[in-house]
Amino acid sequence: MKTFIIIFSIGLVLVYTGCDVFVRPPSEPRLELLTSSEFTSYAWLDDLSFEGVEEAVAQSIEYYRKLDASKKFQYGAITYSPEDMAASLGLFLKIVKNFQGRERMEQLREKFLFYESKNAEGNAFFTGYYEPLLDGSFIPTDKFPEPVYETPDDLIEVDLGRFSEKWKNEKIVGRLDDNKLVPYDSREEIVYYNTLKERAKPIAYVNEIELFFLQIQGSGLIRLSDGRIKRVNYAQKNGHPYTAIGRVLKDKISPDEMSLQTIKEYLYANPDEVRNILAYNKSYTFFREVEEGPLGNIEVPLTPNRSVAMDSRLIPGGSLAFIETELPVFDNDQIAEWKPVKRFVLVQDTGGAIRDHGRVDIFFGHGRQAELLAGHLKQRGRVFIIVARKEFLL
Repeated sequence: MKTFIIIFSIGLVLVYTGCDVFVRPPSEPRLELLTSSEFTSYAWLDDLSFEGVEEAVAQSIEYYRKLDASKKFQYGAITYSPEDMAASLGLFLKIVKNFQGRERMEQLREKFLFYESKNAEGNAFFTGYYEPLLDGSFIPTDKFPEPVYETPDDLIEVDLGRFSEKWKNEKIVGRLDDNKLVPYDSREEIVYYNTLKERAKPIAYVNEIELFFLQIQGSGLIRLSDGRIKRVNYAQKNGHPYTAIGRVLKDKISPDEMSLQTIKEYLYANPDEVRNILAYNKSYTFFREVEEGPLGNIEVPLTPNRSVAMDSRLIPGGSLAFIETELPVFDNDQIAEWKPVKRFVLVQDTGGAIRDHGRVDIFFGHGRQAELLAGHLKQRGRVFIIVARKEFLL
């Protein structure tokens, strides 16, 4: 959030949730335009009865209105301006408000293009994230020893696309050492060798394990000892690739039980193993204080259950989308069942583990329910990217 959100992903074997239309797996991830017959064979329902859609759409429209008119958004071979994108969302809201049932679907079919974002298996993979609340301190203490750092002044981000078209949308992060760009400090160097002590400014101090999971979520609230709360949001990362620590724990926690919650429990129960486990993920996130949020990578507040993260290199920021997957239903914090979910969402974020087509991370807000949903969601499904046909934007 981006914020650039670092997402919790543990690479487990998944259970396919089933879709309305059989899809032959493509040879590689891609964005594929639906035909009219494919559109009409699918049920475009919204399990939340469109609650929260207008709020989320308004945030994306605000983003487009702030952009330079020369910025371009690409959907297949079709190019849209920020004005086009805002008008597309406005048209969608008008249809949602003025039509229902079959008439609404016919309006969408006639006036919009629907693209399916598919991974290598021909579907999509869903995880979730949330905004955690941590206890912390203004100064380091035995209970809260670990600094939540702002972006260091010596961190350099290089846009490789400026050097060659073949590196478009690719960036690297490093620092200068004897006039040479070298990789930035790893998590182990920052946390266990304290290499940023004189190079970065702490926002607050928190527990080491809680900081690690704050960095995975990308934003959060820090409650200080005097009751004040700081809201922190993703600012930058150290450039090292994100590696899921669930891989280290595959022999410690069974695949069926693996979740954010069980990993946390294991770390607290085995303090001697914490360093080796957390250092396995060399990626490290820096934060900034914000007044409102959490903010997505397009710098607008995220709407719980309506904002999602996808690969910003491939999917236009602010886009309207439609998702189908399953969400867990809990009873005493245990999964009792899975319920089908179909809803319209807005692509307002991205993340270090959110790569390629067919990869979606759903923002669930804050609180215990949001944490449970984010910690357990690892499901397959489908995701469609939606934009108005150009002729209806004139």
